[in-house]
Amino acid sequence: MAKHKKLGARLQKRGGKGSKAIRPPSGLDVQAPPRGATQTTVKPQRVLTGPRQSLRLDLYWVLPALLLGLLVYVNTLHGAFVYDDGRQIVRNVLIQDDSQFWHALTSDVWAFKGGDLAVSNYWRPSFVLWMMINFRWFGLDTLGWHLTNILLHLTVILLAFALARRLDLSRQVAGAIVLIFAAHPAHTESVAWISGSPDLILSVALLGSTWFVGLLGEQKTPLRWALALAFYLVALGAKEIAILYPAIAVLLLWRRNSDYEEKGISWSRALSVAWPFALTAVVYFVVRQSILGRVAQYPEDGAGLGETILTAPAIFSFYLRQIVFPYWVGPSYPLRAVTLGSIGIKNFVIPLVVTCGAGWWMARIAARSKVARIGLALFLAPLLPAMNIAAFGPEQLVHDRYLYLPLLGFLILVIPALAKLAQRFASEKQERQAWLIYAGAALICVSLAAQTVSYNRAWLSNLALWEWGVRTDPNSAFNYQQYGVYLHEAKRLDEALAASSRSIEIKPHPNSYLSRGTTEIDRREFAAAERDLREVISMPVAEASQYTMYQAYEGLAVCFTRQNRLNEAASILAEARGRLPQYAAALTEKMAVVLYQGGQKQEALRQLNSVRAQARSETLPEARLVFYRIGLL
Repeated sequence: MAKHKKLGARLQKRGGKGSKAIRPPSGLDVQAPPRGATQTTVKPQRVLTGPRQSLRLDLYWVLPALLLGLLVYVNTLHGAFVYDDGRQIVRNVLIQDDSQFWHALTSDVWAFKGGDLAVSNYWRPSFVLWMMINFRWFGLDTLGWHLTNILLHLTVILLAFALARRLDLSRQVAGAIVLIFAAHPAHTESVAWISGSPDLILSVALLGSTWFVGLLGEQKTPLRWALALAFYLVALGAKEIAILYPAIAVLLLWRRNSDYEEKGISWSRALSVAWPFALTAVVYFVVRQSILGRVAQYPEDGAGLGETILTAPAIFSFYLRQIVFPYWVGPSYPLRAVTLGSIGIKNFVIPLVVTCGAGWWMARIAARSKVARIGLALFLAPLLPAMNIAAFGPEQLVHDRYLYLPLLGFLILVIPALAKLAQRFASEKQERQAWLIYAGAALICVSLAAQTVSYNRAWLSNLALWEWGVRTDPNSAFNYQQYGVYLHEAKRLDEALAASSRSIEIKPHPNSYLSRGTTEIDRREFAAAERDLREVISMPVAEASQYTMYQAYEGLAVCFTRQNRLNEAASILAEARGRLPQYAAALTEKMAVVLYQGGQKQEALRQLNSVRAQARSETLPEARLVFYRIGLL
């Protein structure tokens, strides 16, 4: 009897089904009519009840977040292909040529650079397939690409709300979570940048799988198993961090007896659902290893183990700041690895105190609530791989896109905790407190949305992006090198030369010399251009990437041709073809143009015919021009 009283009190406190919940609406007379009175039959109005009414109310609460998620990114629809889009989409033969379908899906995402070895740590078939589909639908019209990114973002918002409701959060609290998630400027890099879609695909797939995992906890059916595992496979193919998902699945299912009135779910039952996902992750890891040939490759100038450990508090504190106070946003940030020689109060002591304090608070909250445990898992699991700065270049240690899914986990962790805190210290009714939480989230979203709309403009063009980049990280050689490239494209040659020189001054790099050399050609400073480009080709291929080497040889040929030194131009292209055989067809096409200009038409035709077979499979778009040149000759 005491147990039933306790349950009734708990339900009434949570807005449950007490006597008030079943009281007839005011003004409705439910008494029998007086004896002898004429009884009039009134056709009852149709009233939605049960699941249909609940679904309609849920839609009302998620709709503002969906509208906000759409509106804040409308100004990205006319944006161009920027940053990696140019190579991953515009110049990527593998996603454009139907005959390369399986090659594209069974190679790393940078396989279009050519060569037999993987050049990155990323095998992402879901992302590659997504690019193929978009290319079939939209070609190189960026409007469609941007629109599908926004639709993915809206799908994540919808699934996030569904997950929050499944975790028994009120509509107001769930609405507050997705409202902030929809407008947060940390998402700009993932949504406004076309090549940022792996985070969106990952989040849709993981949240979709999570929904069916929750259903598996209630009843296991073949269809639910199939859908849960299918979504998980898509997630693995989108981003490698999905390999940690089985741990989240366990936390989603397991609960202690104290979490709810009903009996808790044991570890063994939770593991009985999670183990197929763990097995799928192992199979994925083995296949990935066979395709890439290694677990991971690290940049030569990357951080060591000691530097990674020393920098971890600064990285974690940075991401916390980006979540809580996202008003310094950009494509890169002036955060560098902490060494024993550079360790100090600002880059180590303060971040360590912040990390320990935040970690203690999060752990304390998670120990008391299943919802908080799931939120903490969604926050930490995708973020942990981003803490391994040894895998990143020294100027690329942090990026906003790594926060896409962790931000949702953080909100699921924090906002319900704030709602409970308000309930403990305030005297208002619980429903009113939930309304206050939602109103507070809406107020916060005003400034968040304004910042997002403003930052979106940085991703509309390459020049705008790197203008923003050199402001947020003015000591980055990479930022100035990229800025110089796009100043050159805009024909602002003096500024381009200054930007490339500034990049070399900060840190000499093959791409910086290449950028400055090509600018010097257009300025007709041929001696300086030759000096810079020869600096690139004199480097080992391991130091200057094969594609950078290809561009340097191409630049030298252009430099010689503009000086009418055609024999030297043909000779340098022949040297390049011997050194970079994977680009033989593209280099031969350029050589044929030089030979033709020198009056050697038959030799040009002979050279083109010698690479016809390779031109069909070579990954550079210029290789296809071999057939065009043969047709002309």
